[in-house]
Amino acid sequence: MKIAWKYWYIIVVLLAVGGGIWWRIRPKAVKYEEYIVSKGDIREELTVSGEVKAEKQADLKFQAGGRLAWVGVKQGDRVKKWQGVASLDRRSIEKNLQKELNDYMNERWNFEGDREIYHITTDDLDKYTLTPAARRVVEKAQFDLNNTVLDVEIQAVAKEFASITAPFEGLISDLKFPDPGINVSGTDVIAVIVDPATVYFEAEVDEVEIGKIFAGQEAEVVFDAYPEETVVSRVSEVGFSPVTLSGGGKGYRVKLWLPGGNRDLKYKLGMSGDARLVVAEKTGVLTLPAAAVSEKEGKKLVKQKQGKQVAEKEITVGLETEERVEILAGAGEGEKVVVEIRAN
Repeated sequence: MKIAWKYWYIIVVLLAVGGGIWWRIRPKAVKYEEYIVSKGDIREELTVSGEVKAEKQADLKFQAGGRLAWVGVKQGDRVKKWQGVASLDRRSIEKNLQKELNDYMNERWNFEGDREIYHITTDDLDKYTLTPAARRVVEKAQFDLNNTVLDVEIQAVAKEFASITAPFEGLISDLKFPDPGINVSGTDVIAVIVDPATVYFEAEVDEVEIGKIFAGQEAEVVFDAYPEETVVSRVSEVGFSPVTLSGGGKGYRVKLWLPGGNRDLKYKLGMSGDARLVVAEKTGVLTLPAAAVSEKEGKKLVKQKQGKQVAEKEITVGLETEERVEILAGAGEGEKVVVEIRAN
C-alpha cells in the first residue's frame, strides 16, 4: 500500500510540472486594437532647453586702478543713462593734471621765445628765410608744445575715467564693491547693469535641427519657475556662428522674444526653461496614430483584417511625429487598421 502511494505522488508531481511547462509555452491568444484613418491636424514640435539673457547688460569697470572714493548706488537700484555709479579718489589725478598744465605753460613760453628770436609770427615757416639749424629749433619747440598738450588731454581723460556712469537706463543687478575706501584694479568689475526690458530666452539647437528654425517662427516657453504657465513667443534671431553643445556636438544659439517688456521683472536673468517650437504643421489631412504604422525593409506598413486573417499593406506617409503619422497614399479615410495585442 505504501509503495502505491509513492507512485501516485510521483504522478501528481509530474502532472503539475508538465502543466506548468505547457502553460508557459502554450500559444498566446492574439487580440487586436483597431484604429480608423481619419482627417485631422498634425504638428511637429521641437523642444529645446535654455535660459533668460539680456541684450543690454554691461560690466562696469574703471579704466585704471585706484582708491574707491564714492559709490552712489545700491544693488537693485534703477538708474538713468549717464547717472553716476562710482568714482575713484581724484586727488592724485588732479595734481598730475595741474602739473601737466604747468609743463604746458612752460613749453608755451619757450615756444613763443624761440619764435621771437627768429621773428616768426605765423605757422607757415616756408615764408621765412631760416637756416637748417634755426628751422630745427623752431620745429622742435612746436613738437614739445604739442606733446605737452597731449599730456594735458591724457590727464583730463584720466580724470573723466575716474568716474563710472551708467551707459544706459537699467537696473543694478549686482554690486561687487558696495563700500568705498578700498583699492580696486582696472580689471575689477565694480557693478553689473542690465536693462530688464531687453531680456530674451536663448536656447541652443543641434545643427541637425537648425534648418527647421527661422525668424518669426511660433514657439511656447515654459519656465521652471512658472511650470503651470505657457508663454507664447516667437523666434527673433537664429545664430550664424556655431557653438559647442553641453552634451557635445555643434549647434546654434536661437533667441526667442518674451512678451510684455518685462515691466514687472517677472523674467529674471538665468531663469531656465524649455521652448517648444512648431517646425511643421498641417491641417485637415489623413492621419493614424504612430503606433498603428510599422516599418520593414524601408517600407511603411499597416495591418488590416481580411476575414480571420491579418494582412500587411504598404502605405506612403508624409509628416511624422511621435504621436501621429500623415497618410499620403495606400489607405483612405474611414479604413480600419489593427495592431496586435498579445494576451497573457
